[in-house]
Amino acid sequence: MLRRVLLASLAALPAAAQEAPLTSLIGADMVALAAHPAVRVLLRNAARGRQQHVYEGLRLPGPPIALVGEHWLVGWGREGRRGLFLAFETKQEQLVLFLLVDGQPVYLSPRSTQWPPELAAPFADFSEGLRPE
Repeated sequence: MLRRVLLASLAALPAAAQEAPLTSLIGADMVALAAHPAVRVLLRNAARGRQQHVYEGLRLPGPPIALVGEHWLVGWGREGRRGLFLAFETKQEQLVLFLLVDGQPVYLSPRSTQWPPELAAPFADFSEGLRPE
């Protein structure tokens, strides 16, 4: 009986109260950002056909998640000719995802728009030393 009451009360809580605020992910790794409910669905949809590369990319060495501008959570990892750049805008819930597979760029999201200018500096850090082949 107590278990039913507890489950019912948890289900009645607003969704926002059940998930950690996105800003709590500053300093975390990309796996934590990708696992957040606000990011998870967008990431899964953007990664279609490349899920394995994206999931491996989430664990590549790189700096912790940082707040860029006022609303962008940014993380990236690179190792040799593999890499992943992940950015999430916390207000409009926009995802930017760039994958590097065997030295070749794969733009996953956004597909048809330009990247926000705030991401220029962190992307420059991510892409430092890369040369087209």
